[in-house]
This record gives sequence, C-alpha cells and structure tokens, in this order.
Amino acid sequence: MILITGAPGKIGKRTAELLAHQGYSLRLMVRDAHRAPQLPLSQIIEGDYAQPATLDAAFAQVDTALIISGYAEPGERALLHKNAIDAAVRAQVKHLVYLSFQGASPDSKFPMSRDHDQTEQFLQESGIPFTALRDNFYLDLIPEMFNTEGIMRGSAGDGAVAWVAREDVSRLAATLLSRPGDFAGTYNVTGLESLTLSETAARLSALCGRSLLYEPESLEAGRKWRSMFGAPDWEVETWLGSYEAIAAGEVAQPSDTILRLTGTQPFSLEAYFTEYPHLLNPLRRSSIGETTSS
Repeated sequence: MILITGAPGKIGKRTAELLAHQGYSLRLMVRDAHRAPQLPLSQIIEGDYAQPATLDAAFAQVDTALIISGYAEPGERALLHKNAIDAAVRAQVKHLVYLSFQGASPDSKFPMSRDHDQTEQFLQESGIPFTALRDNFYLDLIPEMFNTEGIMRGSAGDGAVAWVAREDVSRLAATLLSRPGDFAGTYNVTGLESLTLSETAARLSALCGRSLLYEPESLEAGRKWRSMFGAPDWEVETWLGSYEAIAAGEVAQPSDTILRLTGTQPFSLEAYFTEYPHLLNPLRRSSIGETTSS
C-alpha cells in the first residue's frame, strides 16, 4: 500500500496517476474528499497535517508514503510535517519520500528552505528510511512571475535557477515509491541547465512572440509593492526570500538525479512549454501573477 498525501495537488495527483496506471494499490489523503482524484485501485481518506488525530488512519498498514510539503507560516510548516512523520512512526511505515527543496539549510535566504531543513532533521530522528527530494523552483510557475507589462521584478541579481518541471518531479516520485529501498538518501532535483532570470525571460520571449524582461529591484522596493496585494507579512517575506536565495546561488546547480534515477532526461524550458503551451496563456493575455511555492 502506497500513501500519497496532498493528493489533489499537482505533484500528488500526477504521481498517483502514474502509479495507478502501473497497477499499484494507493491510499489518497485529502483534506476534502470531494477534491480527491478518482483513480483505479485507490482508497480515499480524509486527513490533515494540522489535525494529528486524522493521520493515524491515513498511515495505517502503509508500506511507503509520499509526504507532500504543506503550506504554513515559517516555523509552523515544519511542525505540520512532523505530525505526518510521527504518524508514520506509529504506523511502522517502511519508507518515506518527502518533497524538500534545493538549498535546504538553517541559514537559507528562503524561509521555506529553513522549514525543509528542519523537516529533514525530523526525518533523520524518526528512524524510518527516507528519500528527500530537494526540488528546484518549478518551470510551471514562471509565467506567473511576470506582470501585465511582461516584466519580472525581484532582487535575484545575476543569480541562476536550475528550473524543474513538476511532471519530471512526479515521474521521479513515482519511481521512488515503487522502488523505495533502492534510493534512500537526499537528492537535488533539477532541470537540464541553470538560467539567470534575464536568460529565462529571453527564452520565454522567443516562445511567446512577445518581449519579456527581468528587472532587478531592491528588497525595499519589492516589499512595498508586494505588500499592496494584501498578503500577510510572512508571505511577502517568503516571496522576497525566494529571490534572495537565487541571488545567493542556492538554486543554481543542476543535477543529474532525474536522468540517473528514471533513465529519462528532464524537460528543457523550450521542450516543456512546447509540450504544455497553455501554460504560457497568462503571458499572451498579459494577466498578472506572483507565485512562489515549493
């Protein structure tokens, strides 16, 4: 039995689809059963990291589990993950796969990376064999980083990102869940190459037929305009911290993890948006967005 937490999310759902099509028995944990994917050989169970009493039933009689990272204020996020890990310990789960982040460190500029580091410590202390997938920033989210004028602003300087597609992360997660004993450890999970934000904008411009630009800005300027969206202060600081991490080189190094563990090359930027051209519609329609998540 394989447990997929966060099953309605993009990586959880896609990982579940890949495993279901291979004939694996799955348990899909969701906070709302109405949002659960409908897949063959799959059980649906409601569970919430923030409600530990709901987790024992989710992890019961599970061999391997994918723990999708949750979303909460820095400091609280890792504690939510610990609730899931503690439930896995009680259920004597044999192996855990956790979605972490490249650059996870107590000293990272990116607040989410600090929580990922703390979660990895909880995994070490649990005694359960585990695989931590340290994903880079997702290719899928790039179009949402541009404003209506086709400009991406941030304090990333000349820092680079080894963008990775969520499709590749899902393929990798499915591989690890089906062969958990083979790949214990911690892996950086990236795309083929490392691109600065200026290079990223230029490459997307060629695909969209529209001029896109990256403009560096100060932290103070970024904090001012991002605060206007009404997001809580911690979310604003998380957005800013993502660009600071890029500037510090925390997400610049490509890895060969996807090719080595799955036997298939990860998507390049051009190949990905050619395969999924609808993801560029926000840029073609000049709609606005600002999203950072991992």
